[in-house]
Amino acid sequence: MKVAIDISPTKTGHKVRGIGSYTSNLIKEFRRGEWGKTEFGFFDNPATPPPADVIHYPYFDLFFHTLPVKSKTSRVVTIHDVIPLIFPEHFQVGVKGKVNFFLQKLALKNIDAIICDSQTSKEDIASRLSVPREKISVIYLAADHQFKKIDNQSRLTKVSKKYKLPKEFVLYVGDVNWNKNLQNLLESIKITGVNLVMVGQALTNKSLPQTQALDKLIKKMNLSEKIVKTGYIPNEDLVSIYNIASLIILPSYYEGFGLPILESMVCGTPVICSNVASLTEIGKDTAVFCDPTDPNDISKKIDMILKFTTIQKEKASQKLIKRASKFSWQKVATETIKVYKSVSLLNG
Repeated sequence: MKVAIDISPTKTGHKVRGIGSYTSNLIKEFRRGEWGKTEFGFFDNPATPPPADVIHYPYFDLFFHTLPVKSKTSRVVTIHDVIPLIFPEHFQVGVKGKVNFFLQKLALKNIDAIICDSQTSKEDIASRLSVPREKISVIYLAADHQFKKIDNQSRLTKVSKKYKLPKEFVLYVGDVNWNKNLQNLLESIKITGVNLVMVGQALTNKSLPQTQALDKLIKKMNLSEKIVKTGYIPNEDLVSIYNIASLIILPSYYEGFGLPILESMVCGTPVICSNVASLTEIGKDTAVFCDPTDPNDISKKIDMILKFTTIQKEKASQKLIKRASKFSWQKVATETIKVYKSVSLLNG
């Protein structure tokens, strides 16, 4: 069986986002492992895939026409979330976007299998895109291999100085989209008085209206001295920041998966996340859940973790690392191969 994988997400603006991470880690695992008679090829133009038994598109854009409507080859596509369809009032699209959405939905009808990151996403994809549930396979993501607990204090100190991090801080890793609920995050920081470090490429991209609005809000709330925005940070440094942080917070209204909470778990760093959507699937009994609509509840959860004793911190760390061990890229790759084989047999 020959599989051709679209690697365009690793070469565009997505390469430093979750989509690029998913694609590159999946490819690394395929290259690392032994997969019998399965051969892999790669291409970077979704419209012109090479000859293969199975074609895998690791990314699906709702409002850009990237999928050929028809193909004689078996095809698999990964859909990470359909957030703009759940909250359309916050994700406006023009006429061109609506036309592209129609074409993408048309292409989906001819896709043989869909992979998604959570049971939550599966249900949303089935209902919002009119896809039969039996076509959808849930394959949970994993943290990059670089994320781990670090005991090398000199390494941590070096990174802390490099990014001018405060002594104690709450960590946010992500973008500036509406679903991230940054306003209520800032409200909770205002209440607690703790420092907040915000990591993500979009957070320092001043050409984005959302970033401009965030900067105005930070200034209006007099939080400039409490917040450090670093922009994009490579994983080799980000892993240290996860280890230094008092906790990570993801108070999103919705996530398709929520990779930062898993990255934090691998490092043994406490997690606060919303009690909604896929976050409860991933966090289960190891994360501390908050009401994303209530800044007071978010702030109470932050205070609770900041008051952990040394013993409580160690117990929490062990529990988080144990939970994170259930997710691996080897599992992701193995389950993905099963999907390839199923569509290859289907059309073979």
